Amino acid sequence: MWVMAILLAVIVFGVGLRLYQLGAQPAGLYQDEAVNGLDALAILQGELPLYFPANNGREPLFVYVMALTTALFGNTMLGVRAASALLGIATIGAVYWLGAVWKSPRLGLLCAAVMSSLLWHVHLSRVGFRAVSLPLLIALCFALAGVAIKTRSKVAWIGAGAAYGLLFYTYLPARFSPLALALSLLYAWVWHRDWFMEQISDHWRDYLWAFAAAAIVLLPLAWLTLSQPELVFGRSGQVAIWNPAVHQGNPIGTALNSIGSSLGMFTWRGDWIWRHNVPNRPVFDLLLSMAFFLGLLLAGQRWGVSPALAISVIWLVVMLLPTTLAEDAPHFLRAVGVLPMAAIIPALALDEGLDLLERLETQPVLKRLLPIGLALVPVVSMGFTTRDYFGCRGPFALSLNGFNYVGCYQSDEVRGFFFQQQATELALEANEAPGALIIDQRFWESFPSLRYLLDPQREIILVEETENLPQIDPPFTVIAWPHGDLSRVYEGLQSNLHSEAQVSVVPGPDTRGDNDPTSYQLYVMWQVTTANHNPEPLARFANDLILEDVNLERNGARLSVALSWRSDQPLASSARVFAHLLGDNPGELLAQVDEPPGTIAYSPLSWPQGSVIIHPITLMLPPGEAQSAPTAWQIRVGLYDPVSLERIPPVESRVPTGDDALLIDVAPSQD
Repeated sequence: MWVMAILLAVIVFGVGLRLYQLGAQPAGLYQDEAVNGLDALAILQGELPLYFPANNGREPLFVYVMALTTALFGNTMLGVRAASALLGIATIGAVYWLGAVWKSPRLGLLCAAVMSSLLWHVHLSRVGFRAVSLPLLIALCFALAGVAIKTRSKVAWIGAGAAYGLLFYTYLPARFSPLALALSLLYAWVWHRDWFMEQISDHWRDYLWAFAAAAIVLLPLAWLTLSQPELVFGRSGQVAIWNPAVHQGNPIGTALNSIGSSLGMFTWRGDWIWRHNVPNRPVFDLLLSMAFFLGLLLAGQRWGVSPALAISVIWLVVMLLPTTLAEDAPHFLRAVGVLPMAAIIPALALDEGLDLLERLETQPVLKRLLPIGLALVPVVSMGFTTRDYFGCRGPFALSLNGFNYVGCYQSDEVRGFFFQQQATELALEANEAPGALIIDQRFWESFPSLRYLLDPQREIILVEETENLPQIDPPFTVIAWPHGDLSRVYEGLQSNLHSEAQVSVVPGPDTRGDNDPTSYQLYVMWQVTTANHNPEPLARFANDLILEDVNLERNGARLSVALSWRSDQPLASSARVFAHLLGDNPGELLAQVDEPPGTIAYSPLSWPQGSVIIHPITLMLPPGEAQSAPTAWQIRVGLYDPVSLERIPPVESRVPTGDDALLIDVAPSQD
């Protein structure tokens, strides 16, 4: 009873790990997820393709499930990832059913508990990759086949065949399943020949029903494959180890290295690619590794008398081939077909251990406690998974607080996801921006996540990087590539704004893609609204720049300062603004920023006359001051000439001044 309760608790907790903050973690929508989401939106708009050609071609089953979750949750990160969570949770149920059919409900719970605790499967259930659908169909196919063999149910045989046909609509590695099926039948013929011949002679009609169901389900995809083989097989040739671009003139060495890496993924070193796994973390922790090895030893010892173990090992080996025969081994997406067996083999070993303890003659207390100890193995594994996936402790010192491992791991190996996360944040920020969206075509083409996440009800205007902005009245928002000629943006703002316009300049973050040698600013956003002028501006400077207002907001170590500027007439020359955060002690400088008013992306020389320009500044506090409350802090704000470096003094001010600058108190209530 206690054993069953413990295993059930692990399964419930595993379901929770797959749902916890599903729409927020991992942070950012990876481009492959977004492409799936865009195809899901196309399905909802009436398109019903059998195969999706974008992104090297993709099987359809997962995308159609995503269309359902997108219909429920909208074009959001949750809409994408709910499909994975749904299929991942269903896989836990399927492996329970498989274990129960193969032997007993206890084995079913052990299989489900091991699957629930695997970080590999937890992660796949939280990201929008179609690979998560393959383990579900493999487990369902085996479970239905087991029911069919035991009950002789025609419905079960048809279901098993249909499930096998659907395998090919999930993910590329399904194409290796005929080899695994053929080797399983060969095993049955060699080691269980009497039973095998009886099945063929007495129940061939049942097998014919299964074959017919599989053929009918598979027929549309088979026809497409024959008519357009390059569409279905194009990706396989790109990544195969016999491709000269992959083996680099050393095919034997590449093959041996790939075999060793694939075999070592279970207990030594797993996938290093951050979007598939906590880099280098193996499939199993120490305890489950021991159970896995014990299962393999049992399979070798009982090969001829334990079909469950033997067939599990056969499928494990065959379904490793998609990663063994391709680059980047071990690749946890290409190896995903082994997941059901990776759960079943250690579960069978643990179940064998429980059987042994039941037969063991020992003290009653030990006889009760030892089975509980074995049942706690998935509990320990669940603890390791929770720590390594959501925390920063342990030997891996990593965290999946988003694919970017914030606070734990920031090496070049993961920099590519900053790129994707920031594109996601751009989309979410654009959804909150006012009015129509005017977006450089570059962002639309480069970031599927932007296309997927943007509110479909918004007016979106795409412009080329050399194209002038359209004529449009406020409110509107411009998102531009900051590394080209921005004069077209300035001219467009000049022609579209009036004296009551307000422009908030939002510089994008620095980013760095997978193949970028250095970091760079991702975008600049101009948010244009209408606003009344402050009848009593804070200050007027000698060059006729007007500071209408200053807004302060502190968040921990970050002090955000919004400077609202206005120019009622053309400026004779440029200027730069300085903002100094002064501490409690006289002359103490805690932080400073020096840049043109309106940021480097929007110089005062380009401002429309009479418009209000909101210039954001961030002052980062030193570590020793981050948690302290200000008592006499001040912001010193001023202007200077970038050529002569002489300060431009304020000629009118409603706040105290000193050293030709404004002195603005940072009140304790603003902490």
